[in-house]
Amino acid sequence: MEGNKKKASEIEGKKQVERGSWAFTFRQDERGKVTGLPFRIAHVGAGEWSRYAHGPTLQRLAQQSVVSLELICDLQIERAREFRDLFGYRLASDDIHGMLAEVRPDAIVCTVQPSATAELVRALLPFRIPLFIEKPPGVSLMEATSLAAASVAAGAFTFVAFNRRAIPSIVRLKKWAMHHPVRFARAEMLRTKRLESEFAIATGIHALDTIRFLMGDPESIEVEARPHGKSAACDYSVRLHFQNSAVAELSLMLDTGLRRESYFLSSDGTAAEAGLGAAYNSELSFQGDRQWMNETITERNSLVNDPLIDGGFVGEYEEFFRLLAEGAPSTCSLSVAAHSMQLAEAVQNHYSGRLPPLSFV
Repeated sequence: MEGNKKKASEIEGKKQVERGSWAFTFRQDERGKVTGLPFRIAHVGAGEWSRYAHGPTLQRLAQQSVVSLELICDLQIERAREFRDLFGYRLASDDIHGMLAEVRPDAIVCTVQPSATAELVRALLPFRIPLFIEKPPGVSLMEATSLAAASVAAGAFTFVAFNRRAIPSIVRLKKWAMHHPVRFARAEMLRTKRLESEFAIATGIHALDTIRFLMGDPESIEVEARPHGKSAACDYSVRLHFQNSAVAELSLMLDTGLRRESYFLSSDGTAAEAGLGAAYNSELSFQGDRQWMNETITERNSLVNDPLIDGGFVGEYEEFFRLLAEGAPSTCSLSVAAHSMQLAEAVQNHYSGRLPPLSFV
């Protein structure tokens, strides 16, 4: 945990955990499972992506009494009010700092544009309220490492929302990799009409982070970029080399005429693969996950056809709240996320070579 400070006391079946300035209380049953009071949430950012993913997910968790939606903030106050009414928040405001004392949240959800993430998060870290932060953690490695260092100095709990880590098919792939040393991996991120100059940092970072989640941190990287005409947008072929001699190859292609995102892992005599759901894969692409041995599928899992689950949105929030309830370290802190930003910026800058260690002091 990034300097996270915890104080727990058991009084009549209740557990209190202190994190910085705020404290929140849980009830536990005889098995130690957290029950009872919901997490009080303040949410910053009512834009399009929040409407698609975060608002619906938090609304579902509120209906399950996991969270209490206390406040939605946005610089456009009318957008905040619409979001409040749409998803059932108690209050709407355009001033998160002016509302903190009134709302006293147990956690703050930050889902603003990447260009605004660093300034917002840096301003909130001194309060030491747990932060759930939409990726990427800034727009550059400099911003990402600066935020990570600030979070360590503040002793703040942070969690960066790389949703692939919570997609059920990717979670099963991770469990498979824990029992089968990966020799080779391949990832494809194919898109259509996404000719964006910052694609590697804004979107491609997801594929790079997923490979890190599955295999650990690489030692070096090779990048080959192929520009689209005279534009600044590029397709990328990436090769990552790991300490155990494993290799991962990634294709980031911006205008292919189809939509596909998939991950393939191979070990001695066996393999496993996952194809993401409809938001990332065209209808005819494989969706779900399966394992292979002796040229036979030994296990196959389909999607549940719930976009909030298949997309990892429910899972990433459940992980965040589980960690808070247990007082456990963050599994995807700003420090962890900075390493994915390092890879994304290397791709963006067409860098090939060894990856230097990052410091957050």
